[in-house]
Amino acid sequence: MRRLVWNILSGMVFRSALAACSLAACFSLCSPAQSTSSQPQPSAPQQPAPSQPAPQDQPKLQFQDLPPEPRTPTPEEAEQQHQQAVLNAAVRLVAMQAHWGPELGTPGLSMALRELRRAKTAEGTSITYRITGSGFAPDDRLMLVRWPLNSEAQATMGGISFDAKGVAVCGEAPAQAATPAAAGSPDASSQAAAPASGLSAAPAPNAVKSAPPTFTPPPTCATTMQQNQPVEIQTTAAPGEAIRVAFMSTDRKRIAAVSTIPFPVANSDKGCRLQVILGVKDGSLVLIDGTGFPPNTPLKLDAVTGGTTRPLHPRTNAEGRILVPLLVGTKGQTSGDTTVRFAGLNRQPTLDTPKEAAQPDPDCAPAVSFHWGEGSYKPE
Repeated sequence: MRRLVWNILSGMVFRSALAACSLAACFSLCSPAQSTSSQPQPSAPQQPAPSQPAPQDQPKLQFQDLPPEPRTPTPEEAEQQHQQAVLNAAVRLVAMQAHWGPELGTPGLSMALRELRRAKTAEGTSITYRITGSGFAPDDRLMLVRWPLNSEAQATMGGISFDAKGVAVCGEAPAQAATPAAAGSPDASSQAAAPASGLSAAPAPNAVKSAPPTFTPPPTCATTMQQNQPVEIQTTAAPGEAIRVAFMSTDRKRIAAVSTIPFPVANSDKGCRLQVILGVKDGSLVLIDGTGFPPNTPLKLDAVTGGTTRPLHPRTNAEGRILVPLLVGTKGQTSGDTTVRFAGLNRQPTLDTPKEAAQPDPDCAPAVSFHWGEGSYKPE
């Protein structure tokens, strides 16, 4: 199961890690090596001295001075490295998912998803959203970005703007999309050198230095929509699945992001709430979102799978919220049920907590359960 999670996660979150590793490797290989040869002594002026034999007191290279020969990790060490890599990937992925929203966006820009209708279909409940926003300029031409589960965030449509009521609409006419605009025109289509806003589609890289892959703008909305037609999103979702949407400027320097969970997997008790958000489709990686707890306080959660209980020790932020990544499953398991429950304050002393907590345990005991593994992903 964990190897399955590894295969899923690697394509989504390891690109930045690989780039960092490549940079580190470059520093390692390009750093000047220390020379072990002695420097020549200057000769006396106008009296060249005969060549002297090499000094006998120079240190000689011994076998024990040689670097150790690379060793193949044992199966146990390889499995440990694998587990750590999976955990690191999981933490990165859920961190990206947790920050998708106002925290990711540019100050002054905001957007929201307004649900219009739901309809039952063979594939699940089809939900239609209309997008509203504020802080954008009337002449902005934006790209719609979607980030579905088990995939990467991708720009799917360009040429979007906001009307006077703050509703996202197609800001380009079909004729402009079908005919390449003349050079220098501010209404150039996505196939021209500059997008509709007149901004560069990506920062111009230095030709001498290596640059990341060229960004290709998505098709303009005018290829499938009428000008000023509201932008709507139709989607299905499984329990605990977040719908993540963003608008990004054509120069990719300004962004507004929002997420919503149509079918929450959550439970509340006396003001405390625990929610499970899917990290991958099979639920083997989830994000535990908790609210209503004392601020800046270490908590204890129990994640119970079968007969195994795994303690979690998150600390709430100033608003009394926690966001905890959780990898479920053990070796040999392909599916199961997990319950996450609040187990009181974490009273184990640490460097930043007193020996005994000053406040009593909150008078609440929320617990939330979810099914995970093969075949668990089913749109509602």
